[in-house]
Amino acid sequence: MPRREATIQGEVHTGDADKRRLLERGLEEHDAVLVEGRSPTLVIRELTLGYAGFLMGYVTLMWVQAVVGRLRRRVSGRVDLRDAAARVGVAYHDRIDADTATIYEMAPTTIRYLSGAWLFAILSLCLLVGVNRFVLVAYTLSMPYLYATLIIVLVKLAGKRRAAHMADRITDLAEERSYDQVSVLCGDAHREDISAALEQREWSVTTHGGHHLFGRLFGRS
Repeated sequence: MPRREATIQGEVHTGDADKRRLLERGLEEHDAVLVEGRSPTLVIRELTLGYAGFLMGYVTLMWVQAVVGRLRRRVSGRVDLRDAAARVGVAYHDRIDADTATIYEMAPTTIRYLSGAWLFAILSLCLLVGVNRFVLVAYTLSMPYLYATLIIVLVKLAGKRRAAHMADRITDLAEERSYDQVSVLCGDAHREDISAALEQREWSVTTHGGHHLFGRLFGRS
């Protein structure tokens, strides 16, 4: 039986330049396009202080990405990958990533405890200095962005497990729908890990790095 083939395009989520490169290579020879994404619903299985902090950072990060992405698309135009796939009769799936609760559970236990301890410490400090209205407002406004920074670290530490989850999802879809050749769009930071995970599952993989400025700054190719 021939090996399944996956072409992985890395991207920076706030831009469409890498989507355009994916489209320029053509989708016609592929059975499906699979995009890193998840349901917009926040999954809550157990609401701990750590997970509350995670969600605070996650929502802030998604909001920042949405605002930056919208501003960039006003300048360079929007690329609708779903419509492009539909025009050539290629299946489209945009929920291959884990849900929020699963990603949080992938992080090391120590980091999850740190997330909760940090939130508890900030809340306690706000209460202690609550009589100072300026300090209270400053801490309240800065907390989401502090947690957005923490979530970047946490997600990075969960990177390989998250990549394995996406590789399993891609493989399951291929088996369920009889896909032999797929195109995958994911964050450039996950590209190499997803590639390695798919190769372990006996896929033949070709990867293309993101060409966004941020990707070049961080050494991605």
